[in-house]
Amino acid sequence: MPDARFIDPDLQAIYTCLDLAAVRRRTARTPRPRRSGRSRSRDDRRTLESQARTVLRRRAGHLRGEQLRGRARAWAGMGLWPAEMEAWIDAVGVDGAVVASACLQAGIALSVMDVVLDGVRVRQRLRGGESAAAVLARAAACGRSPSS
Repeated sequence: MPDARFIDPDLQAIYTCLDLAAVRRRTARTPRPRRSGRSRSRDDRRTLESQARTVLRRRAGHLRGEQLRGRARAWAGMGLWPAEMEAWIDAVGVDGAVVASACLQAGIALSVMDVVLDGVRVRQRLRGGESAAAVLARAAACGRSPSS
């Protein structure tokens, strides 16, 4: 994928920083040995899903049955490490698997969830329905980097 080039040096710096953050995130994980032709075995997915269910039960005791299983499947489908998944659930809420996925794809790091942009924390903006792209744009306008 070719590097994007911006006329504005600040936007170029933000893009470069986000791109480097994505590379660091991808390379920081050590791959598990594959037991079959798939990237995760059925047991691994089940384990992630059961860990997600455990975290969700603690965070949202009102969820039962299919609601709990559906949300756990969504979180497990992201393939995050259990501690990372728990941190994202704390940051964006039990229903935030799609938001967390968008943040990871955009290069928004967990460490910036408490950063204040225009008087509102990033986590509150995301929980309130603001998209990851809008948070990136707002961060660029404020001169902040949403990765780190």
